[in-house]
Amino acid sequence: MTKRKIKLLKVNNTILIIVLFVTLNIFCAKPSTDTSTYVCNPTISFATTVKPLLDKNCNFSGCHDDQVVTALNNFQNVHDGAAQIKLSIQTGKMPKNRTLSVADKNAIFCWIDNGAKNN
Repeated sequence: MTKRKIKLLKVNNTILIIVLFVTLNIFCAKPSTDTSTYVCNPTISFATTVKPLLDKNCNFSGCHDDQVVTALNNFQNVHDGAAQIKLSIQTGKMPKNRTLSVADKNAIFCWIDNGAKNN
């Protein structure tokens, strides 16, 4: 093999590696969980919005059921864990094996950002 052919093979391999890397990053990337910009409705309440969302997505056997992890089924537990709840949702750590809609995430974030009131 000539030096020119070897150089050409090296360039082709480099291009192939770059294309493969870009392709994998595009198709294997986790969907964005960025909810940093949202319209906040100050009337969102714990009792009618946040608790039902937590009951549906978190408060069941094997998750937040007081057997494995503290239940998120009452105001005090949710209020005390509000910052961690928000962070866990933002990073995609929670809810496990489930997906909250952007609207549901925003409702929880809005309630927390408005002081996590017992309303």
